Amino acid sequence: MHLKYLEMFCDAVEWRSISRAAEAQGVTQSAVSQAIQQLEKRLDLQLIDRSTRPFELTAAGRVYFEGCRTLLNSYREIEDQVKGLVHRVSGRVRIAAIYSVSLIQINETIARFRSEYPDVDVVIDFDHPAAVYQRVEEERDDIGLVSFPKSKGVFECHHWQDQPMVLVVGPQHPWYQRSQLQPAEVNGVRFVGLSPNLLIRKTIDKWFREVGISVETVHEFDNIECVKRDVESGTLAALLPEPTVRDECERGRLRSLELVGTNWSRPLGIIHRKGRELSAATRKLMDVLLDECRDDLSGRSSSTAAAGRSTES
Repeated sequence: MHLKYLEMFCDAVEWRSISRAAEAQGVTQSAVSQAIQQLEKRLDLQLIDRSTRPFELTAAGRVYFEGCRTLLNSYREIEDQVKGLVHRVSGRVRIAAIYSVSLIQINETIARFRSEYPDVDVVIDFDHPAAVYQRVEEERDDIGLVSFPKSKGVFECHHWQDQPMVLVVGPQHPWYQRSQLQPAEVNGVRFVGLSPNLLIRKTIDKWFREVGISVETVHEFDNIECVKRDVESGTLAALLPEPTVRDECERGRLRSLELVGTNWSRPLGIIHRKGRELSAATRKLMDVLLDECRDDLSGRSSSTAAAGRSTES
């Protein structure tokens, strides 16, 4: 049976979606459905239960999926070894990322990576933090991009970047024309917060307690995009990672303010299963991510130093 059919089947199972599998494979939904039907016809067994939404695997389907995934991983490893003999990098890299990783930044990085390694197919999907860890643990994705990463248990972590935290307000807020605040000024402000169960929210609460800040949390959301839209449309404030609001600030939809005397930042990391042999394509992509972060930090440090010299003169 053609390996492409197995890839379509595995993609559909991993995303629990025929449409997502079709998008990843660059084919129609009908093609994916027909591929799965061909596999079922060959086996004379039902692999998926189509009576539920999303569909569920049958007992035979679960066994078949695990075997196909192992087979495909082995096949890709062999391809890596052979192509490595002529220094070619190819294959597929699956990334699971938390929603608040800057979509613009990561898409630009992937576009540059694809231009350098055109034989590599990069697929990125966004999910909640716990789901990212689960997907990487179950090897549905090769690497995960997470905040406040943990390098323990089955996970190995590589520090990626530190994102400075800034206070954010919208055009209607009285602080919109300002560039910095003293922490004491934030005390009692009407605030948009992230959900209390998120680690970033727990860390923000801890930072506020340390400097004696108490805010009036009016709304809470489980993702940064909703927080930004709420701040943008009203007179509330929020504390968010600077890269996640950079585009809105450049467009004038938001304003970021430095909190003087604080050094708050959100660490981001790249995780993968401990002991898993990463493909050449995955290792190359990780190198690109880490190198671009170092370049960005170097560029910002130079800009800050130049700004300091200009102020001194």
